[in-house]
Amino acid sequence: MPNEAWLTPELIRHLEVLQLSVRWVRSGHTLGGRFPINRRGSSVEFADYTPYCAGDDFRAIDWNLYARLDRLYIKTYKEEIALSVELLIDATASMGVPDLEKFKRCRQIAICLAYVALAEGHRARLSWIQAGRILSSPWFSQRRDLSQMVMISGTVHPQDKLFLPEWLRRAAIALRIRGGQAILLTDGLIRPAEFFEALHVLMIRNMEIKVIQVLSPQELHPARFFRSTTVVDAETGLRHQLAYSPQELEQAMASHNEHLARFCKRNGILFVQHRLDESLESLMTRTLPAHGFLE
Repeated sequence: MPNEAWLTPELIRHLEVLQLSVRWVRSGHTLGGRFPINRRGSSVEFADYTPYCAGDDFRAIDWNLYARLDRLYIKTYKEEIALSVELLIDATASMGVPDLEKFKRCRQIAICLAYVALAEGHRARLSWIQAGRILSSPWFSQRRDLSQMVMISGTVHPQDKLFLPEWLRRAAIALRIRGGQAILLTDGLIRPAEFFEALHVLMIRNMEIKVIQVLSPQELHPARFFRSTTVVDAETGLRHQLAYSPQELEQAMASHNEHLARFCKRNGILFVQHRLDESLESLMTRTLPAHGFLE
């Protein structure tokens, strides 16, 4: 077992009995799992016919059907596929504010969700959202990969600022992200328009998307902690003069988070907000199952 105090045998036992919820299974997965789908090509079990499209293999055309209907159809076959799970971890500078606990918790959640996927026979990959080159782990597919996941994730620290939609566009190409499930772990402290554009990048890649917003109590109730009317942006270093009353600041934060949650709900994206004063075990065994992330 990895030498991490938070990764207790009891927690691992809880993870073993959990399953990722799956609303649909789309292209972009790997063979050998538990989800049956129909695919073009050849396999053991015939499933159905589908109209011929440019680029399909001529050898799959059913010429007897063509002789009867004067239209081209190809055969599809049932195949068992495994789910590909992308864990996208926000590693920008805001994840280190007010301290590193927020980023550490995102790391722990990602490892737990990846382990749940591996225990089910899926494969999982961790990627860190930060400036510079695309930083990603290899694909993991076995329970014994837990130690390697912990080791690799422990080398990353939050830094710098970036434009999230552009990072996702680059990552989607570099990592060949298409199909499967994408779980975004972030504090969501970016402009809503940027957040929406970033999720749209994943939506057009045929991904089932889930979002976990991780925030500290200080961020949820900022008016209780500010002792000055001047704040410094953690990612740009710019100073801002606050023009809000404490009540207005509290309302602005609540409105921002609600805006993100409503967008996700309208677009069929699972969204949950996690406070750092909730334990990791409670999140994994109660909150995420209650919100449809896990079963």
